Amino acid sequence: MKWQAMSRDEVLKVLAVNIGCKVSGEGLRIAVISECLRAASYLCSAPVEGYGAWQAAASLSLTSMVRRRLSSIWPELAEEGDTPHGVMTVLNSLGNVGDLTKVEGSRWLTSPARGVRAADNTAVVIGGGPSQTFPRSVQLISSGRVRLVDARSCEGWIDICDAHEWIGAPMEGLEAWSDRVLAAARGRLADAPGELNEISIYSTGRWAQLVTMPSAEGIFLSKCQTGPMHAYFIGSFFRGRLRKMASLDSQEARRLSFQLDIQAGCPMEVEARTSHGFTKLQLWRRLPREEEKTLLLGWQIPSPEGAHPSVTSHVLPTEMLPIVRSALDGLGVVLHQR
Repeated sequence: MKWQAMSRDEVLKVLAVNIGCKVSGEGLRIAVISECLRAASYLCSAPVEGYGAWQAAASLSLTSMVRRRLSSIWPELAEEGDTPHGVMTVLNSLGNVGDLTKVEGSRWLTSPARGVRAADNTAVVIGGGPSQTFPRSVQLISSGRVRLVDARSCEGWIDICDAHEWIGAPMEGLEAWSDRVLAAARGRLADAPGELNEISIYSTGRWAQLVTMPSAEGIFLSKCQTGPMHAYFIGSFFRGRLRKMASLDSQEARRLSFQLDIQAGCPMEVEARTSHGFTKLQLWRRLPREEEKTLLLGWQIPSPEGAHPSVTSHVLPTEMLPIVRSALDGLGVVLHQR
């Protein structure tokens, strides 16, 4: 046998062919890491000799296996910890998508396979382990974290659900959910402490410091500084002073802000530009956790120079756009497609 050296570009081409990935750059990097993590989880967890219980694999075991195999191609993967582009970040994102399931003690199991309906009679396969475990009749395309297949090939193999079922946002809809949360918060209003730092209230689509609104009266979504973090609450104000408050979870506050935007007549707007089979989105603030995972169907790219720090840019295969649109529609976000 004769060994022959290969350039990095040649190695990337081989990897892309092996996992059915038609993108390059960041999309290919995430696709390779994701497939390696799925394979590592499957190998570490599967019952010995085909019977017995599946055993959850530790985060450290999975990430170490992937680093050893891929750090020669992407040296930055050798870094330990939850770095912005590291293996642990991809592992956590696969948990958010549902490809892997996190259990007690930072351990992971392969999730059962299911499909999410996408555009043009395609489906996104969530879970199921590495692609080698799929039926041979299934032809897939890897793109970033996820695999795309012809929906017809899922018959007799996995069930396909609609986008809103996978997203998992509150079933009653944004308006009814917001009414319920606000009613519950009003019932919990209690006297506010004497000293709260840097109070801001949410009004007409933006946060404004209370000191700039001396005549503020009524009920507002509010926040205050607590060390490096913010604490969110529903506040009752009179003549620019906080009288009563009821705490809110940060995710509740994030979702409620979208309904308040609609009521104020200034819903969030997002521009989508489609070219060569991919769609680029730019968002100026974060979505709630359930809707935000739809952005993991693509990958984040650097924002334009000079953009506000809160602005994020994302690229995803155009087939995924209906899933993202479903998430944005549920939040009342206006999507402008170009």
